[in-house]
Amino acid sequence: MNTFEEFIQQSEDRDGIRLTWNVWPSSKTEAAKLVVPIGALYQPLKERPDLPPIQYEPVFCSRAVCRAILNPYCQVDYRAKLWVCNFCFQRNAFPPQYAAISEQHQPAELIPTFSTIEYTILRSQCLPPIFLLVVDKCLDEEELGALKDSLQTSLSLLPPNAVIGLITFDRMVMVHELGCEGISKSYVFQGNKDYTAKKVQEMLGIGLGGNVGASKQAPMRPNPPSTNVPMNKFLQPVQVCDINITDILGELQRDPWPVHQGKRALRSTGVALSIAVGLLECTYPNAGGRIMMFIGGPCSQGPGQVVNDDLKEPIRSHHDIHKDNAKYMKKAIKHYDALALRAATNGHTIDIYSCALDQTGLMEMKSCVNSTGGLMVMGDSFNSSLFKQSFQRVLSKDSKNDLKMAFIANLEVKTSRELKVMGAIGNCVSLNTKGPCVSDVELGLGSTCQWKFCSLIPSSTCAFFYEVVNQQGAPIPLGGQGFIQFITNYQHVSGQRRVRVTTIARK
Repeated sequence: MNTFEEFIQQSEDRDGIRLTWNVWPSSKTEAAKLVVPIGALYQPLKERPDLPPIQYEPVFCSRAVCRAILNPYCQVDYRAKLWVCNFCFQRNAFPPQYAAISEQHQPAELIPTFSTIEYTILRSQCLPPIFLLVVDKCLDEEELGALKDSLQTSLSLLPPNAVIGLITFDRMVMVHELGCEGISKSYVFQGNKDYTAKKVQEMLGIGLGGNVGASKQAPMRPNPPSTNVPMNKFLQPVQVCDINITDILGELQRDPWPVHQGKRALRSTGVALSIAVGLLECTYPNAGGRIMMFIGGPCSQGPGQVVNDDLKEPIRSHHDIHKDNAKYMKKAIKHYDALALRAATNGHTIDIYSCALDQTGLMEMKSCVNSTGGLMVMGDSFNSSLFKQSFQRVLSKDSKNDLKMAFIANLEVKTSRELKVMGAIGNCVSLNTKGPCVSDVELGLGSTCQWKFCSLIPSSTCAFFYEVVNQQGAPIPLGGQGFIQFITNYQHVSGQRRVRVTTIARK
């Protein structure tokens, strides 16, 4: 490491952070002259196969308003077994398990090359990931056949303990039972009527019987490992229902209702997504899950409708949107925004795979993906290599044979006294957590130091922006450093809770 440039390059490669400014202004007056604010692009789940396996909890600063985590930039007194927080300068005693530390025997979190470190929290309850497939049946035979093949193949890529469910829709919405062997059974909902989560729960009988589902508090109860998954007949582990769901997918037929000449198929996309959100909401609140929706055309009836069934009326164009002449747009956006908020609140991700030659209404549905950290894939056909390769890439695995994804991540930012965080821009929602490092100036999702990500993949990136609060009369001392710490608490695909901590310093 010979130059500052090399130091920055190594830091970026190691920590997954790139700053707009690597040398910070020493006062608020100097910072006001910046054309570009101080910001950081951060990848919370950047792949780091070199990280040591740490299976104990992080050491926090004892000051209640700080709670920063021990890192390589902290000053350590090995004789007295004390460390000084580099964010608030609080002196803290090491816990008893650190009694043997010395300058020659340092824990990993104090080694300079581990400015990013990951802890596995063993005492937390393990819940498997949930995958709820929502399939459009208003497709032609060839398209539906190609989609079924991809979905059947994907089952082998999921972890054996992953929980899976299936919803199909045309002019009706069908929630399929996966616990019935030798017979296909589904619950049918009207496609032109919206349903609340409570109504879905009542109609499906979830949580009303002794062995059919879970109440809202059930996933949070400490149960033995063999019974800690709320079971019901609609969502079951892949290893239990693999044969059943493969048979159901194989038997799927396209919409049996005839479509008259000059008409569109009646497609209940909005209701299907609403029922999917409601199903996870009442069975797995605050548990990691993905709703994977596959659509081949626009919603033409019910909540979320973007066009009617008459082919003479084309779907809204950019010109219609610009002129505020899109008949269904505002109502559809309101519907999908509400679903996005519900899904994000419960930590559920919405992915949309849209394959059609015409528009499918993705503009109205974009908040479902943006707010929940989901994926949106657009293509011409489910039979195309673009869709097949994209779908397989979503379910790709790392060197440890784990899916490259994480669920329900809470990311907290801590700053030294010279800085305050103005906000974040990314696929997250604010947790509205106030703290001493929160700026009065908002940029993006501001007025908080914590954000929630329903899901993360290794390439997920979020931008954070900072304000220099040092006054002109009290500049940062020459050679002094400012610090930023990112604490990401997330659910690993194995069900474990993990905490990844990244700490950076700049002058």
